[in-house]
Amino acid sequence: MPFLSDVDSHHKAYGSIKSVCAFAFVIFSFTYLFFYQSDILSAGQHVLSGGKTHYGRWVGAILITLTLYLLQLAVAHITQLRKRAHAITYFPSLLALTFITDVSSDIDRGFSLGGWWIAIPLLLGVFVLLVWMLRQIEPYEPEPLSVGLFSRNTWINLLSLVVMFLMVGLFSNSDEAFHYRMKAERLIMQGKYDAALQVGKSSQVKDPSLTMLRAHALAKKQQLGERLFHYPIPRDLHSLLSDSIQARAVLFPDSVVTIFASKGWARVDYKLMELLLTRELEGFSTIVRKVFPDSVMPRHYAEALMQFHYYSGKPMPTPIDRVVEADFHDFRKMEQQYPKEVVANHLRRTFGNTYWYYYKYGEK
Repeated sequence: MPFLSDVDSHHKAYGSIKSVCAFAFVIFSFTYLFFYQSDILSAGQHVLSGGKTHYGRWVGAILITLTLYLLQLAVAHITQLRKRAHAITYFPSLLALTFITDVSSDIDRGFSLGGWWIAIPLLLGVFVLLVWMLRQIEPYEPEPLSVGLFSRNTWINLLSLVVMFLMVGLFSNSDEAFHYRMKAERLIMQGKYDAALQVGKSSQVKDPSLTMLRAHALAKKQQLGERLFHYPIPRDLHSLLSDSIQARAVLFPDSVVTIFASKGWARVDYKLMELLLTRELEGFSTIVRKVFPDSVMPRHYAEALMQFHYYSGKPMPTPIDRVVEADFHDFRKMEQQYPKEVVANHLRRTFGNTYWYYYKYGEK
């Protein structure tokens, strides 16, 4: 009867390890796919299918997680790793997860396996060799002193899984700008412009495509002249339209932005913003006074007009909003309080969302 007791103990120990690892893997895989990589996978599927199919966030996360778990079950059945090395049976599944989420940020310019055509066979070869070695060692491993969640073997397997989870995050697509772009594109396609404008709002990432998308969402809400400089503007940006190289969309044609920007009030906003981006304030002041003959105008336009007339010495033809004028004087006072080496950092905290800051301290 002691023999039967040992067998039951072994089954119980393996059952605990198997259940804990399975739970950790399913939670990680679903969460990773659903919350972090869904927009990246959507971009990949859109490009590879020529726009004919659409990636479903829920369906994709569930199906991929289920498929990868079934793959692990097959690997576990073949390898028969049951003790402290059981977590290794998740390696092929996590390798596949890494591969499918390593979507290139330039996938719209052409699909490429990159270094995966070498890495996958090599890593699988190392995996096979490692399994063989562990199978030789496993019969000589000491029997566990405890079973269940708090057993030593369970925690060794969990630690192995965590290391592999970190490797997934390290080698899949973690391009912050690309993640923001794809999420913003999805929300714009759904007409959720407010939500799109919240994407990456607190980040200092400067990306021409992301700026183009934000400008489009702001123009849709007729707030382009009010809020564009609330966001970081990339170096040498002279236009808010697509150039198909630096600034471009993936999930919808660039013409969607171009056509909208060429009509109605958006056409005026885009023209004025182009002049502000290139710091052509004299031409800007001529146009903006015709468009807004009185002092009521969007915030950034008033800021730029104040900037131009103050430094050019030309008299202001119409009064500027008193709040803008007071803020400008505060901006000038703060400039004089700090040395040149640190003034930009101090001003960013209070005036980083103004045209004045972009004009004087933004990247040129």
